[in-house]
Amino acid sequence: MIRDSLLDTIGHTPVVRLRRWSVAGSEILIKLEGWNPGRSIKDRSTLSMVDHAEQDGLLPPGGTIIESTSGNVGKALALIGVVRGYRIVLVTDRKAPRSMLSYATALGAEIEVVDKPDAQGSLQGARIQRVKELLAEIPGSFWPDQYNNPANPLAHAETTGHELLADDPDFDTLVTVVGTGGHISGISATVKRARPEVVTVGVDVIGSATFGYPHGTWATRGIGLGWHPGCLDREVIDRVHMVADHEGLATCRLLARTEGVLVGESAGLAVFGALHHAHHHPGSRIIVVAADDGANYLGETFDDDWLWSRGLLPTIEEAGLTSLDALVEAARDPVSPAVPEPRAGADDLPAPTW
Repeated sequence: MIRDSLLDTIGHTPVVRLRRWSVAGSEILIKLEGWNPGRSIKDRSTLSMVDHAEQDGLLPPGGTIIESTSGNVGKALALIGVVRGYRIVLVTDRKAPRSMLSYATALGAEIEVVDKPDAQGSLQGARIQRVKELLAEIPGSFWPDQYNNPANPLAHAETTGHELLADDPDFDTLVTVVGTGGHISGISATVKRARPEVVTVGVDVIGSATFGYPHGTWATRGIGLGWHPGCLDREVIDRVHMVADHEGLATCRLLARTEGVLVGESAGLAVFGALHHAHHHPGSRIIVVAADDGANYLGETFDDDWLWSRGLLPTIEEAGLTSLDALVEAARDPVSPAVPEPRAGADDLPAPTW
């Protein structure tokens, strides 16, 4: 099939069964969002945010798009910028994978790296402050604001959620990481409208404050926040699982070595969360959304020297997470087990606007 633009190839990503990862009679299937042209699920939401900005007159022809990103949104914007003719300025920090920076600059994007955290100790906060400064400096500039833009979850409500329902009408559990909150909120909203009995498990990294847990530090890229993002609708999430860095990274490495499935760090956390769910809900049919592919992390997650230099490989080895059998067993009683997500009235979080 001939397409008029590379952007027309976004979506309709495959779902693959994990053949060796069955637990307690459960089945785990993984939707590979790394098959999008920018190699991640962020292609969907980023294109949606740009489309809506064009429609609303917020982004003039030939304008400048400025965004804070640690990875995949930056790649998606760089790709869209080439196709649509926009200048792209990405504000990132020292944790960003080198592969993302190389990809974005190869497509002509400009990179600003923030080295110092803000007064609260957050690099993300410092990045957003720099975005605001650049918006004031550059005429005709637009900030997608991926954490709060309603076009982010809307993209997944309109596409990804419907794809999952078509991919497998029989799944009973959805497991995905949180990130900006966009894809878990949009997908789950659509799935639950069609099949309210489906259980949605939101996975986050230990140290993230997205769900109100104490804000700390973490090594996993592409996930974790120091605040509650506006795109996150907690009403469509049934359970929350906070996964440790070493649990998720070990899962990534074993997925590659046992299934040939090369996925990114956040997908490792999500699959580990699926294993935990399977232990405690025998016979489940679980779909995991893998947000990106592992090509972003070949020089890091899949490199023993890199992991060792950061103390991550010793932690994986000390926990015994070097074989599939050991990993599966560890998921029964992880560092932090999944818990029910509080419903409306449990806190003062604002309702989503999308």
